Amino acid sequence: MLHNVFAKAIRDNLRSAIAWMTGAGVLTAWLISMYPYIRGSEEIKELLEQLPPEMIATFGVDPATFLTGAGYVSGQMYSFIGPIIMIGFAVALGAALTATEERDGTLDMLLSAPISRRRIVVSRIAAGALLSALVPGAMAVVLLIGNGPFGLQLSIQGILAVNVGLWLLGLVFAGLAGAAGAFTGRPGVARGVAFSAAVPAWLVTTFAPVLEWLDVASRMSPFTWYMEKNPLLDLWSTGLAWLVMSSVTLGVATLWVFARRDIATELTVLPQTRITTKRSRHVKPRSVYLLRSVATKTVWDRRRTTVLWAAGISSVLLASFSAWPALAANPDALAAVIGAMPPEMFIIFGTTDPAAMATPAGFISSDAYLSTGPLVMIIFCVSGVSALVAKEERSGTLDILLSNPIRRSAVLGGKAVGLAFLAGVIAVILTVVGFVGNAVWNAGLEPMHIIGANVGLMLLGIFFGGMSLALWSFLGSGGAAVGITSVVAIVTFFLNGLATLVDPIAPLRVLSPFFWYLGDTAALAKGIEPAYLLLLLGGVLGTAVAVWRVEKRDLGT
Repeated sequence: MLHNVFAKAIRDNLRSAIAWMTGAGVLTAWLISMYPYIRGSEEIKELLEQLPPEMIATFGVDPATFLTGAGYVSGQMYSFIGPIIMIGFAVALGAALTATEERDGTLDMLLSAPISRRRIVVSRIAAGALLSALVPGAMAVVLLIGNGPFGLQLSIQGILAVNVGLWLLGLVFAGLAGAAGAFTGRPGVARGVAFSAAVPAWLVTTFAPVLEWLDVASRMSPFTWYMEKNPLLDLWSTGLAWLVMSSVTLGVATLWVFARRDIATELTVLPQTRITTKRSRHVKPRSVYLLRSVATKTVWDRRRTTVLWAAGISSVLLASFSAWPALAANPDALAAVIGAMPPEMFIIFGTTDPAAMATPAGFISSDAYLSTGPLVMIIFCVSGVSALVAKEERSGTLDILLSNPIRRSAVLGGKAVGLAFLAGVIAVILTVVGFVGNAVWNAGLEPMHIIGANVGLMLLGIFFGGMSLALWSFLGSGGAAVGITSVVAIVTFFLNGLATLVDPIAPLRVLSPFFWYLGDTAALAKGIEPAYLLLLLGGVLGTAVAVWRVEKRDLGT
């Protein structure tokens, strides 16, 4: 697979693609398995009739079709969760198009081969497009398999149309990341530009039904083109053509920019420490105070990524706060809906007290602190380990850092401390957002409960980050470490719920980190729990094992 650029790009990203594909398939299977309960609920139908259509539309739900298979799948999977997964994976591929190797200082070796820059970019774009298709492909396969057993009544053409649209949506933001990376040579900037465009584009499309002044802006949003009509019902729309044109335009822009740029890869390997200007011959860069230690350098390298991940969870948290007043206006209907659902449906996925969903703490916790929040925080910490440690070893730049008079343990420990600090920054941002949402929408949450929920979320990410770091230290492969950690996270998440229903595995529940984090009380209904200490100890232990192991391991740089 190393005989051409296309095959090499496939090989380098295949394990990551399989991990994202598996996660997307599992989430799709979970959501469609709930449809039979939703379809037969008269209480949900009554609630949809009582709530303002504009408010429901902000969650991608069409009240007229939600109880049909197409409306349910579109609202639950393809309006929010699916785009998050697709864009997250596609942007990573786009940033790696040229910027990652340029940052690592290895791009000049590839460019020295008898192959044109345009051919390199085209081959990698083709490989990225093929790999990114695996995610919606897995979702389509799950829908086809579950279509009959779960009574979704979806057409094959509709399943194909919605997943092609999702794939094209990912390609647009991958193209944006690729163009930004080709222009700047910095993968962090490339990801930052793409996510900075994705978040406001999603918000514009989401809140356009409520805020009329966003109507013009929403027409230019890729999310509006993607869901211009419900592809599961209306099949192909003109919005998909706009997505195709946008992705092709961004691909051409990447080719044009990369073909004309001076690729100064030696500046990545031997960075300049001073900047020369006309006013002064020696001016220190603004970030110089953050480059004096491994920990602060880690903070500097991941600063933009941190803000973007925090913005993503914050938008989910604010959306939950904003939806609560409308739900609270119909408490009987909400309680009836929850009561009509089999309690097992809630318990399997971590909500062992379904009645708490009718309270502000339970409802707001259900998304930001039970599903989306933990997913994002774990991805942030695990991907941080991969980017800051594993990729440096693979690219051969870790040995440059280790050539300095500093112990291996200090290097690894500094990176771990920096990443933990950034997880804390996300927790602080979420805490501030929680205080603001609590005050604006009068949810009545206790301040210490808001703080406790975010401390627990931070420690959950640190736990799995430490696990990933320890696995890397033994396996020497960032992809394998991320894959195993992801599997452990999925298994222990479901173990937390299933253990309350299946007696033989009930004793194993105490081994799940999600049990330490969630327990039997909504995250926003409790403060800082003693069980959080186990999450902290797990993260510290994983880091300590990695520090011990890395002192003895032969690093393959």
